[in-house]
Amino acid sequence: MQLSPKTKIDELLKDYPFLMDFFLSRSPKFKLLESSLMRKTVGRMATLTQVASIGGIEPATLLSEIAAEIRAKTGQEVAVSGEAAGTEVGVLREPEARIEVLKDIIKDLHKGVDMPVLKKRFSELISHIDPSEIAKMEQRLMEEGMPETEVKRLCDVHVQVFKESLEQQEVPATPAGHPVNTLMMENRAAEDIILAIEGILETLNESPDKDLFRQHQKELRNLIDSLEEINLHYLRKENQLFPILEKHNISGPSEVMWAIHDDIRQTLKYAREQVTELQVPL
Repeated sequence: MQLSPKTKIDELLKDYPFLMDFFLSRSPKFKLLESSLMRKTVGRMATLTQVASIGGIEPATLLSEIAAEIRAKTGQEVAVSGEAAGTEVGVLREPEARIEVLKDIIKDLHKGVDMPVLKKRFSELISHIDPSEIAKMEQRLMEEGMPETEVKRLCDVHVQVFKESLEQQEVPATPAGHPVNTLMMENRAAEDIILAIEGILETLNESPDKDLFRQHQKELRNLIDSLEEINLHYLRKENQLFPILEKHNISGPSEVMWAIHDDIRQTLKYAREQVTELQVPL
């Protein structure tokens, strides 16, 4: 037998089932291979180069260690193809395999694994992502027990992993008057208000003075009042968009978004109270 970067992990484990113990001892990331679902998805399709990327190991190193393990257990000499050096990983195409790898990346993110490490794994194994895949991944994580509060806590960081891929995609066109088009336009209007508020706050931060605050107080209060109208936007999402998503068995992301809406509502209420009561730190 000859090992190469293109050897499929499923074929390898069929020939040498004892290698499962080797993989599990080599990296906790290979625990994925114990799952029957992963064996049917990642296991069936993934090459050793892709498996090495999942485990954070150089492909040449992994192939050499596998050959040594086979030799130690069976006495059989296994040749290692010279293709290992410089071989590209190659993205996963099978939908279920992609979701499982995405889940694993996000789980590591929540455990505190460095962002550059996770971005590299994402780039090698997934590359381009559809927003629906992110929704399915978060839905699956919550179905498996990850609390909605934990997903909400790091949802902005989730986006950082996928940001470059998402920015390369064309925003789907929606006709004028379509509810989603209206929601998108309202988001842009809210962004303009936030930019105006940020401009005033930058001025106040440069000179945290009560008199200067009084000069901008009315304008700042009016902007916050305008921004609070985002609640109508949220109500439409919650009562029109979320029920449609739930009909398609996508409830997890909606729960997270609803919780974020409530946080923003509370923040805006607090901001309005602070501006009205003229509470300026000295």
